[in-house]
Amino acid sequence: MKTALKCIVLALGLGLFGWFIHRAGPAEIFANVSSLGWWMPVVVLPYFLVYVMDTLGWYLAFGSYTMVRPPYLTLFRVRWAGESINNVIPSGYVGGEALKVYLLRKRGFSGLTAGTSVVASKTCQILAQVFFIGLGALAAMTRLPAESGARTGMMLITVVALGLVGLIFLLQRRGMFSSLRGLLARLSIRIQALEANRPGLRKLDDQIYGFYHRDRRRFFQTTGAFLLGWLCDALEIYVVCHLFGLPLAWTEAVAIESFISVAKALGIFVPGALGVQESGVVLLFETFGLPTPIAVTYAILRRGRELFYVLIGGALLYSEEASFKRVLDHAAKESLPG
Repeated sequence: MKTALKCIVLALGLGLFGWFIHRAGPAEIFANVSSLGWWMPVVVLPYFLVYVMDTLGWYLAFGSYTMVRPPYLTLFRVRWAGESINNVIPSGYVGGEALKVYLLRKRGFSGLTAGTSVVASKTCQILAQVFFIGLGALAAMTRLPAESGARTGMMLITVVALGLVGLIFLLQRRGMFSSLRGLLARLSIRIQALEANRPGLRKLDDQIYGFYHRDRRRFFQTTGAFLLGWLCDALEIYVVCHLFGLPLAWTEAVAIESFISVAKALGIFVPGALGVQESGVVLLFETFGLPTPIAVTYAILRRGRELFYVLIGGALLYSEEASFKRVLDHAAKESLPG
């Protein structure tokens, strides 16, 4: 059933984007891409800044729970490899995070330290994303007509996102893994890996809770770094549109990028959110009254940029192990605290 649903969403997303391509005109899209000329490499640069800031966020997430922090460049390499998994395999970002834990363990860090840093940094990244979505919704208020239904929709999405963040912090206050185990117990479901690693998972819950409550400065620094990363994502739209001669306002770029992240999240269980992300890009551009041919062109360039970074991440991953399968098998077995 899950596979069928994924295939349906994938087909709908690709079908809708194919219709957008037909409507915009393949010839005009090709002309837009060709017009970039030697400026084409500039398209991939803003996303590099996202990697820089997101790695800084992870680096800062190593709080007082550890005496030794990995070098920044080590985390940069590990994160790039992990994101290549997140952007290819429809695992709800779990696969890439497990891989990061595994690669840190290979470098001598305990599973407890690595797991705490990954969970804490991911929570801060989600919190920063919600702030970013809120900024996008506020920016949209200044750009969209008062009667636009999109304004109401964006505000509702922001409220829901805030509610999800509150739920995440509530779970982590009670202990995320302890809460999960309790829920499964009520459903009479036993997962051997959770039971076998119960003491380690309890320690992980305690360390994550301690990071949010005893390392407040680190917590805010980590969240701030990830927020800057999200803003760098918006820089890509701003730069690309100006390269096409479209004078996009910075507030529009923030609004569009913030809700592209929502569209991508909705397609999280489709490989790479293929089709879902592209259709979201075009619909958001049209919502702000921007030309469809440029929207489609940007969606294609964005996917090409993602492929470029995935290939580099795959090369880094290959240098760690012989194959994706071997890495994922190891990560699944060894990423739990210990």
